[in-house]
Amino acid sequence: MASPGREKARAHGRDSREGLGTGQQEHRGDHREQAHKGNEIKGALDESRVSRLRRSMHRRTLRAMCFLRHATSEAGHGGNAQIVERSRSTPDVADHGRTFPNAVGRPEVHSLHDTEPLPEDACRTESEGDHVDVQQGLAELAADLRALQIQHGNPALREIERHAPAERPLPPSTVSEVLNGKRLPRLDLLLSLVQTLLGFTDGGHHRPVPSRDPRIESWRDRWSALQLLQRSAKQTVAATEASQPQPRTQASPPSPGPDDTARVSPFDEPPAVRIFVAMPGSSMGEEARWTNIPEIRRRLLDPVATRVGRALGCETDLVIEKEKTFMGTIHRSMFREAMEADVYIADLSGANPNVYLELGVRWALRDAVTVLIAQDVREVRFNAAASRVIGYGPMPEELEEAQRQIAEAVVGGVRRREHVDSPVREGSAYVTVPRAHYEGLATEIAGLRAQQGEDLIDAALALSRDDQSRSIELLHEAVARNPSSLRGHHELGVALRRENRHAEAEAMLRICVRLRPDHAPSWRELGTTRSKRGALQEAADAFARAVELDDSDGETWATLGGLHRRLARRDPPERFDADELERALGCYRRAVALSGNDTYPRLNEARVELLLHGVHGTDPSPVLDRFRRLEHLARFAAEDTAGADPWPVFDLADTLLLTGREEEGLIELRKAIGLVRPHETESVLSSVVAPLQDFLIYGQLLTAPARSAVDAAVAECLRHLPPHTPS
Repeated sequence: MASPGREKARAHGRDSREGLGTGQQEHRGDHREQAHKGNEIKGALDESRVSRLRRSMHRRTLRAMCFLRHATSEAGHGGNAQIVERSRSTPDVADHGRTFPNAVGRPEVHSLHDTEPLPEDACRTESEGDHVDVQQGLAELAADLRALQIQHGNPALREIERHAPAERPLPPSTVSEVLNGKRLPRLDLLLSLVQTLLGFTDGGHHRPVPSRDPRIESWRDRWSALQLLQRSAKQTVAATEASQPQPRTQASPPSPGPDDTARVSPFDEPPAVRIFVAMPGSSMGEEARWTNIPEIRRRLLDPVATRVGRALGCETDLVIEKEKTFMGTIHRSMFREAMEADVYIADLSGANPNVYLELGVRWALRDAVTVLIAQDVREVRFNAAASRVIGYGPMPEELEEAQRQIAEAVVGGVRRREHVDSPVREGSAYVTVPRAHYEGLATEIAGLRAQQGEDLIDAALALSRDDQSRSIELLHEAVARNPSSLRGHHELGVALRRENRHAEAEAMLRICVRLRPDHAPSWRELGTTRSKRGALQEAADAFARAVELDDSDGETWATLGGLHRRLARRDPPERFDADELERALGCYRRAVALSGNDTYPRLNEARVELLLHGVHGTDPSPVLDRFRRLEHLARFAAEDTAGADPWPVFDLADTLLLTGREEEGLIELRKAIGLVRPHETESVLSSVVAPLQDFLIYGQLLTAPARSAVDAAVAECLRHLPPHTPS
């Protein structure tokens, strides 16, 4: 009795003769799959971010120019806000003929009042004529750089470093900070980064781009506009401070460069230390010796801020809640200060309950730096009494000592970043970070993990098929690094199926269709895997979904044809379901129409037609004549693979055996068997022998020489199969 041996995986799991595995079609399609795999699986990239790049650069630069123009109008024609026009400039993308500011080359200076009016909508900022948010500008620049990175294949940071110009290296840590908007890079670093990114292609290759490439110029202009925004913003801040009665204490240390990794602010100076004071709003208590709150600020708190600024070499912002004048909920403002202030001074004089509430919020949210002060430390209540409290009073000696102790406590806490002075958070395993910072880090980590996963997938696919165990190990690591990787789960499912680990393969492919329900290749592979483990109806459902999503994939149609051919076998095996064979024939014909001269669907189409002649008892000679013609195509395909793929050689052997040329056919059959990898022998030969046995069921189907040749071929295949293998 003939056996359904062809039900087993063809070359790496797909039944070539029946379309049930990767087998012949997988080998023949490898070069096509490699060419399209990136576009097919990575196609979910957000194209809108990339297409937004040029529009946003124009819009944001115009907005910057609008701000500078407003600054000039405020300062008059003799003011500092100017637009610098380069002799070699690039018009904006809206073709207004206007150039962007630049500090490079020989600038020709014009007042902004001499330029033509900007478009009305370009001047609409979030604060109409007020200070433009430089941090937002940095974030937008970073977003556009990331969009450019994605547009050019999303190269990893190490790849960017490797292909950077020799005269301007791009360390990964620096590039990471720039891409995440943490600081404005120097102009040469920005241009070097853009130049390097422009050289990457979708295939991962890099072609050097000249430094004079016109695509780089808009980034030069963008950087200059943002730099002028920073300068103007600093002028605005300075003017505001000059108009206020309480000047900010200031030190003047050397400013770090734009690429200094310790830098947090977008300006050149070190960031200011914000000192917030929580104290009673009206009364310092019945027993207080010093009740004049403005005097307490002038004689105690301002000198403390001055000492801290000198010691740390930076500016200080001294803020007292009761002095704020803007409208809004007081609790919201107080609690925000408890979270954000670098230094928090809580004046517990008078046992004001609101101050204790704010102190509790501060202790719950921040590790440090929190300093407790009181005019009489004996009045401190509750658990706060267990903490160190610095006393102060109006007398000169105690005032001087209080200034010294408070300043030393602040400076020591700021310098010792690991120090925790909160009794609530001391020993806690948790830290508090701003939500935006946390989300930014989470996004960055996710991106790095995704890139690591992609690198591992590439490494796995670069291995020889003879090292499948190592390939599967790398793919497992890839999906562990990036659990949402469609490509990683897809490749792992295919690799596991090739190793006949069907249950594991199906689990991976189920994840694929959950991650992306419209991914037709994953449904096709899921159908193939289910067919391999004998779940034919489930396989049919998966194939139906695959062709519903993409009816232009010849491989899917051919694989579905193989499933119908398998369903056509009945028990006893001498009987076939003609309707299922007709369905198989229709699928193979559709695959032929989509696949051109690929021998895989063409040979299977001829095999099914030959079986139908046996079922109906009709003359098979037209089909046998077609096998003679297909011999030429099969021979070309076998020679074209240069002995790397056994399946075209098996096809050539079939054309010879079915036309009665036994000796030639057996030579090609043995040659093909010799090309099969040892661990795939059972799967491949089971797929080869089953269709040959089908032809022997019908005595009138083959000529005597052809029948003898097929008998010999079946015996040759069985000789290489283990005894338990069904045939």
